Amino acid sequence: MQYHSYKAEDFLTDDSFIAWVYNRDAAAAAFWSDWMAQAHPNRAEALLAKDILEALNVPETEVSEATLTHETGQILRRVSQSSERRKLPVLGRIWYAAALLILFLGAGWLVWRIPQKPPFLASLLPDARPKEGVVEQANRTDKPVQVTLPDGSTVRLQPNSRIQHVAGFGQKVRAVLLTGEAFFDVVPNPKVPFLVYARDVVTRVVGTSFTIRAYDELPQVTVAVRTGRVTVYSRKELEQQRNVEKPEVTGVVLTPNQQVVFNAKEEVFHKELVEKPVFVAKNAASVSFEFEDVPLAEVFRRIEETYEIDIVYNESLLQKCTLTASLTGLSLYEQLRLISKSLQGSYEVTDGKVLILATGCGE
Repeated sequence: MQYHSYKAEDFLTDDSFIAWVYNRDAAAAAFWSDWMAQAHPNRAEALLAKDILEALNVPETEVSEATLTHETGQILRRVSQSSERRKLPVLGRIWYAAALLILFLGAGWLVWRIPQKPPFLASLLPDARPKEGVVEQANRTDKPVQVTLPDGSTVRLQPNSRIQHVAGFGQKVRAVLLTGEAFFDVVPNPKVPFLVYARDVVTRVVGTSFTIRAYDELPQVTVAVRTGRVTVYSRKELEQQRNVEKPEVTGVVLTPNQQVVFNAKEEVFHKELVEKPVFVAKNAASVSFEFEDVPLAEVFRRIEETYEIDIVYNESLLQKCTLTASLTGLSLYEQLRLISKSLQGSYEVTDGKVLILATGCGE
């Protein structure tokens, strides 16, 4: 084959060239070593492609031709555009591409395609095509990285975290395998539910936002909901019910500001409120937390609607109680503590709900 007319993008998709760069074939190595030693007019294009391939190489992971084409396409286009605008010589294009690669790799943010599905992911996605690749995205920086999935959903990937999904994501299934921690903002699609597999749990949503924390070194997996509604299942129970004609899988339903902690050793879910509840209601910014002799029922109603949580209390015992206080700027727990103190009572959180323990309005 004649390579004298090849551009960098052509070399990047040539099997023989790739085999030489990654030292996979002795014959390719001999051919390209000899070819590079000659004064070909497009030798600089080959060097540029070689630099890009070496920069994109991921240890212990085979990089496919499709992935290389996808990941280097934007770099090459920007190199080409820069060349046209500035009339850069070939050497200038190489340095420009190198600068882009430093930015690309310096972010510690890598995307590649694994030619075959890992065994674990394959067992989760039995309907995926046998030869369908898996896209893996990893954050190797010390800051969160924003990832956009093919369906438009976004993932804020925390440091030392990664996600995997099949290349055909969103067509028949929207399933993601998470290692580490990430905040998901899922685009609604009732016809194609969104599933996140994180160690021992499976989180199922249609369209919502939530955080999952599932580092390998931690004994627990935590799922916390920001908006919408999610259901969390035990992966073990789901797999046991996979081939059952009428499966019965019990999941934990979570609503805003609720979270569940799953202990793999005990195989139990513990449902609670998140550590720092946030405003959820659309009009939350306009809700007043300044109270002047306001019935307690109204106080609780505002808090419930603002945080979209449930407050359980004895309505008959507290129906005549009122509150005069400023709760503006206080966290949810500070508000509850102040209200409980005014009642000479207390509060506790049970199964993701707030229980007010008081028998009257105090003195």
